Amino acid sequence: MSEADVERLLLGGGTSGQPSSRSTALAPGARVEGMVIEVRRGEVLVELDGKTLGVLSESEFDGVDLPRVGDRIRAQFERFDARKDVAVLSAGGVRREIYWEELRRGTIVEGTVTAVNKGGLTVDLKGNRAFLPASQVARQRVEDLAQFVGTKIRCEITDVDLSSRNIVLSRRTILEREQEAEQKNALARLSEGEVLRGTVTRQSDFGAFVDLGGVDGLIPANKIHALVQSKAIPAAPKEGQVVEVIVTRVDKEKGRVGLELRQVASDRWKEAAEHYGVGDEVTGWVTRASSTEVALEIGDGLEAVFPESQVALLGSDARPGAILKAVVTAIDRDTRRILLKPAPGRPPR
Repeated sequence: MSEADVERLLLGGGTSGQPSSRSTALAPGARVEGMVIEVRRGEVLVELDGKTLGVLSESEFDGVDLPRVGDRIRAQFERFDARKDVAVLSAGGVRREIYWEELRRGTIVEGTVTAVNKGGLTVDLKGNRAFLPASQVARQRVEDLAQFVGTKIRCEITDVDLSSRNIVLSRRTILEREQEAEQKNALARLSEGEVLRGTVTRQSDFGAFVDLGGVDGLIPANKIHALVQSKAIPAAPKEGQVVEVIVTRVDKEKGRVGLELRQVASDRWKEAAEHYGVGDEVTGWVTRASSTEVALEIGDGLEAVFPESQVALLGSDARPGAILKAVVTAIDRDTRRILLKPAPGRPPR
C-alpha cells in the first residue's frame, strides 16, 4: 500500500474506487487479522491482505494501549464503507473473546476489586466479572472485605466456565507461594549456632514458636520447662514477647528450625528497663523493620518497638541502621515489651 493510497484514504477517498473481492465476501461478525500501518486522526488503519484496508476508531481501544505501526491485530468485520473503500472493523468484542479463549486454570491475572458481594469479592478483569471467595482473599480470614474495594490484586484462576462466563479466583494461593519462597530464602540465611532475636507468635504443647523474619523456629517445651525449673528464666515466654534465641538445628528440606532460649540473667531486662518510664524520649538504631513492626535498640541488649499503628508514621527512612528518636508509650514487664511512638518533630537520620 503506497503512501499516496493511505493519504487518499485518510482524506476520504478510496484507493481504487472498487471494493476488494475479499471485503465484499466478508460477513458482519467475521474475524480478520492484519498489520497496523498508520495511527492518526482518531483512527487505526490496518492492512488486511495487501489489497484491503480496515479502519478502527481509537475509541475501540478505550482502557488499553493503542497498537503501534507494525503490530498484528485481530478484529471483527462490521461493514464495508464504499465511499472510503475501507472495511470498518471493531476490536473490543474480539479482545474479550480472545481473552476468554486464553483463560485457563492456573493462569495468573490482575484485576480491580469493584464490590463486596455475598461470600466474597467481585473483581473486574479487563471488563469481565470474576468472583473471589472470601476464604481465598488472604491466608487468614479477613473480617472487613470492603478494604479491598478499588484496589488492584493479583489472583490465580481456579475455575473458568466459558459457556456461563464464570471465573473463580484465588489470591490465597499466590500469597502462600510467596510465603513459601520467603521461608526458603530465610532458611538459606540461617546457620546453627547463630544468635537471633525474634517474637513469640504462639504457644503450643510442643513449645514456643518464634518468628525470625520470614520463618518460624520452635523452642521445645521441655527446654523451656527446664529453664523455668532452674530459675534461669522467671516464666515461659509469652505471645508477643521478644526473645533472644540460639539456632540449634536447620532442616532446609522440611522447613524446620530448632531453637533454644539464650540463657542470660533473669533480671537483665528488668534492670535495663528500670531506667525508662512512659513519656521518656529515647534514641536508638533500627535493628529490624517490617510493615507490622519496627524494632529500636535503645540500650545494651534492650529493644523497644513501634507497633503496627505507628509504623506508617515513620516513613521510608525507618530502615535497619537508621537512628530514630522516639517516645516511650508503654512498658509491659510481663511480656518484656517497650512500646514507642515517633518523637514529635524529630525526623529519622
